Amino acid sequence: MELGDLYIYKFIKEYLDEIAIVHYKKGQYIAYSDENLTEIFYVLDGIVRVECVTAYGKTFLVDELAKNEFVGRFSYMYEQNLFCDIKAINNVSLLKINKDTFDKLQKNPEFLKVFLYKISNRIYCMYKKLIMKNLFDAEEIFAYYLVKNSAGDVFNFKSTNELCNIFSMSRKGLYNVINKLIKKAAIKKEKASIIITDRDQLLKLSVHVREFNVTNGSNIKFDI
Repeated sequence: MELGDLYIYKFIKEYLDEIAIVHYKKGQYIAYSDENLTEIFYVLDGIVRVECVTAYGKTFLVDELAKNEFVGRFSYMYEQNLFCDIKAINNVSLLKINKDTFDKLQKNPEFLKVFLYKISNRIYCMYKKLIMKNLFDAEEIFAYYLVKNSAGDVFNFKSTNELCNIFSMSRKGLYNVINKLIKKAAIKKEKASIIITDRDQLLKLSVHVREFNVTNGSNIKFDI
């Protein structure tokens, strides 16, 4: 991606000599949970994952971010620390904005509006995901995800761990959900894919989750 094509270019162009472009290979850590990170990153290419990992290996997926998104230790701004790792899912390129430069940028009301919109939008999405997990059971949510993300009647996934991260679920819990749906003849599982064999059943099972995710078409929006 050319810097001139970035949405934030008009804000950062006078500070380009202070902003580095950094590259990370697939699987590389951009920041560890115990690291005192003060820089802000802006994704140019690739996908980064933000996740919390306990000392005994339990993982909670916080977010996955692609180009034109900010990533960093934003919890510091709210006097919190979520102790998250930031990791490259594939080869990524990022703008690295140091604290002093970010302090200058946030004095621009238009930049600050864009930054806060992007951050608050992600917080809202995470909040909604948490509400869903408490309102609906895992089977309903999994059925909704399959219907929404399948290509035709095939849902491909990279690994069981990936699915566990998406649903914040243990392997045992995930297998229980999949086996229940297999017994109901709603799906069948292959090595790295799930085949929908009864879409109507999944639609019926996920009806309340789908209703919860319908937007109302309101024209009340941020002017970004």
